[in-house]
Amino acid sequence: MENTFLTILKLSLFETFCVTGLLILIGLILGIIGNRANFYIQRVFGWKGIMLTAWIGTPVHESGHLLMCYLFRHNVKEFKLLALRRKDGVLGYVQHGWDPKSLYQNIGNFFIGMGPIFSGTAALILGMYLLLPGSFSSFSNFLALEPTRLDSEILVQIFMLTAELFGSIFSAENVSNLNFWIYFALAIGISSHIALSKEDLKGASRGFVTIFSFIFLVNIIALLLKADLSGFFLDILALNIYLLAFSMVSIAFSSIRLFLSFFAYVLVYRIP
Repeated sequence: MENTFLTILKLSLFETFCVTGLLILIGLILGIIGNRANFYIQRVFGWKGIMLTAWIGTPVHESGHLLMCYLFRHNVKEFKLLALRRKDGVLGYVQHGWDPKSLYQNIGNFFIGMGPIFSGTAALILGMYLLLPGSFSSFSNFLALEPTRLDSEILVQIFMLTAELFGSIFSAENVSNLNFWIYFALAIGISSHIALSKEDLKGASRGFVTIFSFIFLVNIIALLLKADLSGFFLDILALNIYLLAFSMVSIAFSSIRLFLSFFAYVLVYRIP
């Protein structure tokens, strides 16, 4: 009985990773990059440096929360996509409530917390489609991926496609085009505010616990019915791998922002 319990527990943890793991990883990476870049920017430019990108980045960030609230049928009490004059430093917010008895709405807390990753990545891809159609055709190569599992081979493919994409974006032809510079400014602004706040992560954690509990219960029922759900969760993992591939655009532009902010910091403080 004990071995069966541990088996179900391990299986449930793996399947929870299939559903949420890569999304959490992307959120952590963007958070680390974003927080470090914000440190350098505030040291060099003060709070005004953050505000400079807030006009585009904050509405995109909050739209991610808001759309997920509607998708998971939460009660949106109040929202502000951009609030530049608040004295507490909060640039935007979405206040929502949910029925604690609703499994769907409780699971939704996870995706609402992670919402800015979806909206930020979608905004970067849409901007590329509108302003850099040639580069967008390179991005479409991500759709040719056929992931069946997360391994070193698929990761190499993702990084190679990302390098190819950015070679296309920063081509000589694009750099001499006004659309490139418009997209570059917008991409830096959007990527500046994709990182998840502590409140975002706190809200997502509530949904994570519900997702794990639900999967654990489903696995117990599947064991009793002798049903095999492994294929279903592997399909979800494949969707998450696509999300990782698409999110490389967000991670790359966040990294460019980190490099530029660090370069400015070095110049101002004359660090050898």
